[in-house]
Amino acid sequence: MTSTNNDSILPLNDMALPQIPDWFPLAWGWWASLAGIVLAFSLLLFYLRWKKKRLAPKKTALNLIPKEKPAAALELVRQVALCYYPREHIAQLTGKDWYIFLDSQVSSPIFEQNYEQWQSALYSKQAIANSDELVQDCYRWVEQALPPKKRRV
Repeated sequence: MTSTNNDSILPLNDMALPQIPDWFPLAWGWWASLAGIVLAFSLLLFYLRWKKKRLAPKKTALNLIPKEKPAAALELVRQVALCYYPREHIAQLTGKDWYIFLDSQVSSPIFEQNYEQWQSALYSKQAIANSDELVQDCYRWVEQALPPKKRRV
């Protein structure tokens, strides 16, 4: 009987456990994921900065127009249009051509139908009755036409 007890206790070596894996260096999949996240964040940051810069003239004009008289509001419309459209086209437009251009950028015409009122507001020293409506037309144009969806010149 003693031999069975000795057979059950064999001279075994201690268990050799493998080393616990380190977290660094990372596998290539983790590096690729990290690079993708950094790239996506960078692209998002550049897009947001580009959009903010692109909308800055419109935002400034929308803040300034309601405080102005019709002549100054129309001048602001011209300045903000120069930010979005080619200078060589916008700078040469005057009078009725300017109003036609403004109306061509929005779905419903605003300026050409009020041509006489705009002319009297621009060149008359007397205040006109519907100056608030004309300023509101400028505000509406900046709000609807800018930034242009595609260049309609």
